[in-house]
Amino acid sequence: MVAPEMTDQKARAPVIKNRPADHEFVVLAFGESPFLRECVGSLKKQTVPSRITIATSTPNDFIFEVAADTGLDVLVNPTRAGIAADWNFALGLTESRLVTLAHQDDVYHPDFLARTLAALAQEDGVLCFTGYQEIADDGAPRSSNISRVKHLIEWLVLGRKTRVSGRRLKCFLSFGNPLPCPAVTYDTRKLPGFQFSSEFSSNLDWDAWWRLMSAGAAFVRVPERLVFRRHNDLTETSRLLRSGVRRSEDKLMFSRAWPRPVSDLIARFYRLAG
Repeated sequence: MVAPEMTDQKARAPVIKNRPADHEFVVLAFGESPFLRECVGSLKKQTVPSRITIATSTPNDFIFEVAADTGLDVLVNPTRAGIAADWNFALGLTESRLVTLAHQDDVYHPDFLARTLAALAQEDGVLCFTGYQEIADDGAPRSSNISRVKHLIEWLVLGRKTRVSGRRLKCFLSFGNPLPCPAVTYDTRKLPGFQFSSEFSSNLDWDAWWRLMSAGAAFVRVPERLVFRRHNDLTETSRLLRSGVRRSEDKLMFSRAWPRPVSDLIARFYRLAG
C-alpha cells in the first residue's frame, strides 16, 4: 500500500530529511499479523534513516521470516506478562534517545519521523505525537463514530497548537484517549524510569499520558495525520472490547477527569457509539 497523503498541509514545520536520527522504531509484533510486513515496509521508507527492530513475546516462524526478508533483528521478551510488559520491554531495548513503538497493523507516512524530529527541535516536551487516520484492511481511509468524535475534540481543544500542557492537555485527555501509542515518539532522556502500568490491559497508554500530564509534562504535537491505524477483529483492541475490559477501563479513566454522573454519561456514550 502507498501511504495516503497527509490530510492537512497547512502550517507545515520544516522537515528534516536524509540525516541519520538518534532514533529507533521498535515494532511490537504479536502472533502472525498479515500486516506486519507492510508496517515494516513503511518504516523503511521514512525520509530520515533510523534503526528498526522487532520485539515480540510470541516468537514464531512468521515473525522470523519477515525479519529475515527485511534485514531486521528480532528481540524476544522471555516472559509473557501482558501488554504493559511487552511495551516496557520494547522501550528498554534501545540506547537511542528517541523511541517510537510501532504497532504491527499500522502504516506510517514517509514523513512521520522527519516531521516528528522537526517538531521536537522546535518545541520542548517529553514526547511528540502526530495525528492519525483510521484505515480498512485494504488501506482505504475509514471513519468510526468514536474516531470522528476524537478528531473533533482534537480540533476544538488543540487547533494548530504544537506544544500542549496544563489545562489544555488535561481537557484533551478528559474525553477519551485521542492519542494512540503508535503515533508517539518518546524522549527517553526526559522520561527516566517511565513505564506503562500493568494495571491496565487496554488503556495503558491513556493512563501513561494522564500520569505525565499530572506531573506537569508538556507534549509536542504534529497536527497532520501521519499514522494510519487499522481496527479489525484481529487487533488486540477489538478483543478487549469484546471481553468488556476496554469498557471497564474507560470508566476508570473517565472517573479521574469527571464527577461520577458525568464520567458515567461519557462512558455510556462511548459504549453506544462503539
